[in-house]
Amino acid sequence: MMILAVLYFLLPYDLLPDGLGRIGRIDDIAVLMIIIFWLFIKPLIDEVMAKRRSYCHGSGEEKSHATGAQAEADPWQILGVRRDASPEEIKKAYYELVKQYHPDRVNSLGPELQALAREKTTQLNRAYEQLQK
Repeated sequence: MMILAVLYFLLPYDLLPDGLGRIGRIDDIAVLMIIIFWLFIKPLIDEVMAKRRSYCHGSGEEKSHATGAQAEADPWQILGVRRDASPEEIKKAYYELVKQYHPDRVNSLGPELQALAREKTTQLNRAYEQLQK
């Protein structure tokens, strides 16, 4: 999908010719919005849907157990780094993930996505603090 979007911008052919002025930019804006959705919003929605599915299929005990397991999760796995990663690599991974999941980035989206972003940021902060010790 991303390759097609990049090709669309690079090729000289357009659905609506750019020579039409503002009307000619509509298709370019639509492709840009699809890219933004695909890169930033879709991962958050997928995560919310996966979490909702896990809550629907589990009992109350499994929910509390899953929350406890998340608190004890491996900080290296949360940050997506190797166990022998240098402090610089850990810091870089932390900043990239916080930038991606920061609640301010999803401020205009629904409350479910905002709550998920806050939870993810909290997990990242805990994992980073554990690895700093």
